[in-house]
Amino acid sequence: MPEHTDVRRLKSAVRARSLAEEGVALSMGATAVVVRGARADTVWRALEPALRAGFTRQALTERFPAGGRPFLEGVLDQLEEHGFLREVEEEHGLSETELAAYPHVESLTARPYAALRALAESTVRVRSSCPLLEAEVRRALGRAGFREVHADTGPGTGALLTTRLSVPGREEALHLVDTGRGVWVSGPRNAPGGPGLVERVRAWFAAPGASGEGASSGADGAAGVDEENPALAVTRSLVAAQLALALVAQVARSVDGTEPPGDPEFMVTTDELVSEPHPFVALPALDPGTEAPPPGGAAPPEEVPDQLDAVAHLWDRVFGPVGEPRPDDLEQLPVGLARVERSPFLGAGTTTASARLDALLTALHAVAWPGGAGREAGTGAHGRVDDAGERTPAAEPADPVDLGPEPPPHTTARGGEDTPEERGHARNEDSVGLGLGLTPVAAVGEAVGDLVVRARDRWKDVDPPEPMPASARRLWAALTLRFGVGARLRHQELDGTGLWRVAVLGPDGEAMGVSAAPDADAATVEALLRAVARVQSSRDGGAPGATVSATATRTGAVTASLARWARETGLVRVYAPGGAGAWAERGVYAAVASWT
Repeated sequence: MPEHTDVRRLKSAVRARSLAEEGVALSMGATAVVVRGARADTVWRALEPALRAGFTRQALTERFPAGGRPFLEGVLDQLEEHGFLREVEEEHGLSETELAAYPHVESLTARPYAALRALAESTVRVRSSCPLLEAEVRRALGRAGFREVHADTGPGTGALLTTRLSVPGREEALHLVDTGRGVWVSGPRNAPGGPGLVERVRAWFAAPGASGEGASSGADGAAGVDEENPALAVTRSLVAAQLALALVAQVARSVDGTEPPGDPEFMVTTDELVSEPHPFVALPALDPGTEAPPPGGAAPPEEVPDQLDAVAHLWDRVFGPVGEPRPDDLEQLPVGLARVERSPFLGAGTTTASARLDALLTALHAVAWPGGAGREAGTGAHGRVDDAGERTPAAEPADPVDLGPEPPPHTTARGGEDTPEERGHARNEDSVGLGLGLTPVAAVGEAVGDLVVRARDRWKDVDPPEPMPASARRLWAALTLRFGVGARLRHQELDGTGLWRVAVLGPDGEAMGVSAAPDADAATVEALLRAVARVQSSRDGGAPGATVSATATRTGAVTASLARWARETGLVRVYAPGGAGAWAERGVYAAVASWT
């Protein structure tokens, strides 16, 4: 926020429109502010001449009637917040090119004349394998006000076209145009680029499966860009203009000293000339071997739909590291189901929103720990280690759990005699638990649950608590009566810890759902939720090749109780893995748990 004694001026592009008794609408380009109040229009007409002539906030406020000063302060705050004010600075006569560029530059910066001078003093070096595109970019940069545009003889990046922007006193910024898979990418438009970013974009073009299409590098995808046909000529002109605007915006940010956003944003243009901005989210793999303080930070939204909205950038349909979690045509009763686009991952929840969250977290685990996070050999949600030590991704997002030997018939849990123990390799107690969540508590709770649910030897079979909660009874009825599954429940306690583990076993003894928590009811509900979801998702071929994870500690009641248990008992140590900060900046928290 500028000092109250700074001289400010309303930008020339700001326009006002009366909304009668509702107030007045102020707009500049795509940005609009509504000042509400029955007398807002009258006040604005009296205020606007002073705002356009130049003012200091302190002097303007002092001249305003005392009773209306809070209203004036609110108006000025909105104008400042939305970038409708600029500095009163040293001006100069504008050339024809500067007159054309001025409205756009003014919308970007509080110092438009300084930005115009910086444009004229900046140098751009252009390198391209396409002469026609290079010519278009040069023309666009000239129209934008860049006077020094040269051929780049430096090392190439493999992209179709790159520009190296040098603003006096600032670090060099790299921008690109690349094409393939039916899209053209231009930018970044909101941040400085560098060789690392170009490499990531190139890797996205080269990787199979992105955007649902096969592998194609920008160089390969650029085949035919030199052909002189009307469609390609228009596309080249469009992406050249987008690139020029990105460079102008970078100069404006350099003048203002604006910090870049967390994720760069590129303009993506299809062959049909549909052009949209898309964030390029590059999440690092997490390293449990590097310890950082446990996850924390500002409290995220409490409601699940709001949490999902806050991380929508993670499933951007072009650059998102995971696909969008969607209910699609999956059955939503008796539990909610969701599928992650471009993947085999499914999620389940008591509502569709919670199912989308579960599916998203399952998919993010595959991004977070692509190499298995250093767990011991075996199969699991995070990969399989073969005899040669190579790890391959898991086909099924569920770890088998060693439930221990079956108890005698008289100690079996509700539903009849138990069958042989679940098949599968169990992990050692000294392994770590991995957790992700859209809140710190959810991440810690899942990490602790991931650790304790697979503890071996110390789990002892016990009789189930009575009575079964109503939510668990509904799920039990859905599983056994609605779906006709001959299931049984198995309850266990972890010696001296106050933890319960609940497993839903199918007719063949396979674990259909497993959960653990200090609250036996919460663990029972989650285990049954998993079991019902697995049966529900397999009905009528609803999700070919995909299934819901049988083992999870992810519902809100379970994660909250596990996080509290770990804090109060001190039996588990929790920390954030290496790389967790970059995830937290994007709204996802990560945690690792190990036994103390």
